[in-house]
Amino acid sequence: MFNLLKDIDSFEFWEGAKRKKLMIQKSKLTKKYFLYSRSFSGIDANEPFEWVEASGSGNIYSFTISHIPGGSEFYVGKTPYIIGSILLKEGVRLMSNIVDCDHSKVEIGKKVKVVFKKLDNEIVFPCFTPT
Repeated sequence: MFNLLKDIDSFEFWEGAKRKKLMIQKSKLTKKYFLYSRSFSGIDANEPFEWVEASGSGNIYSFTISHIPGGSEFYVGKTPYIIGSILLKEGVRLMSNIVDCDHSKVEIGKKVKVVFKKLDNEIVFPCFTPT
């Protein structure tokens, strides 16, 4: 079973996804966008920030095609599937699935946009599809 932990750092992200909004964080001081964890973003731990809706568009930074179901019941019987590192136009990079496309046509640098996949009543997963 997919055990989603909505903690203080991720709660707004997952709640935003339920509303079909891709939420990221923005420093109130430097105006730099980031997504938790701050320790990897260059944003000071004490720096004030706000949650903002991202554009939802970006490029494929990297990807792999998995032939083994992993993570949860949501992937059983759905192989192969694409796991991608997406670089949003705001400069934030996040991991997600690349969906609704021919796997042989996926390539690094290709433009993508966010789509939201409802996994159950509590989990809506932001995925990406080529544009």
